[in-house]
Amino acid sequence: MSETAVIEKTDSPLTKERLIAALRAVGVKKDDTLLVHSALSNLGYVIGAAQSVLEALLETVEDGTIVMPAHTGDNADPAKFKNPPLPEKWHASYKEHYPAFDKETSHLRGMGRIAVQFFAMKDTLRSDHPTVSFTARGALAETITASQPLSPMFGRESPIGRIYEHGGRILLLGASFASCSAFHLSEIMSGVVGRTREQAAIKENGVRRWVTYEDYAYDEADFEEVGNQLPSENVTSSPAGPGEVRLMDARTVIDEAAKIIRGLRTA
Repeated sequence: MSETAVIEKTDSPLTKERLIAALRAVGVKKDDTLLVHSALSNLGYVIGAAQSVLEALLETVEDGTIVMPAHTGDNADPAKFKNPPLPEKWHASYKEHYPAFDKETSHLRGMGRIAVQFFAMKDTLRSDHPTVSFTARGALAETITASQPLSPMFGRESPIGRIYEHGGRILLLGASFASCSAFHLSEIMSGVVGRTREQAAIKENGVRRWVTYEDYAYDEADFEEVGNQLPSENVTSSPAGPGEVRLMDARTVIDEAAKIIRGLRTA
């Protein structure tokens, strides 16, 4: 969305102070472990943009942990690319030359300005999955980003699984349920998701190689519907500019979403 369009849909610009008020209104606490999915443009015009949002988060969760996705979705099998698809005649060259994942430097794809700036902040840690890493800072950052299994990438030993185990919560900051990667753990728990083969470029003992591994066939196509079917008492919301802030207990909604996914995909 262009900056002009953002300005036109904004009645009054958001400030860091107003964002802090919105976070507290939904019940964010200073010691929360918080998985944040964000969409800056959906919040309207924010004075200070991503920096103000991050300062609001870190000042509100001053004793807790902030976690964000830091995915590198293009470190994958090019034959599966859809948006846009890659010409088939390029696939072999792509796999030969795509750089190995480096958690210090590999770029974030499609994560948005807030997540990108969070990754760039000093002392932010990153997990080591070559395709679906997560960043974190705060009390549990080392625990959340500790060695992430290649497969299942969203399982109980992943950052999402650790947030689930440590009583964390999920914050949708202008983002829709379609962005809620925690529902991928729900997919695993649903018992109705098939398997697929994935690929990524990694480095082992200083040597780059292309690895193939089996994982679940994750599919976020129905995540918006999954979120909309959550019981209203599971989601606390508050307006933030033209957008919305939504807070959920991770364990509660992941468990509930597993049931919803099972129903949707076996109907």
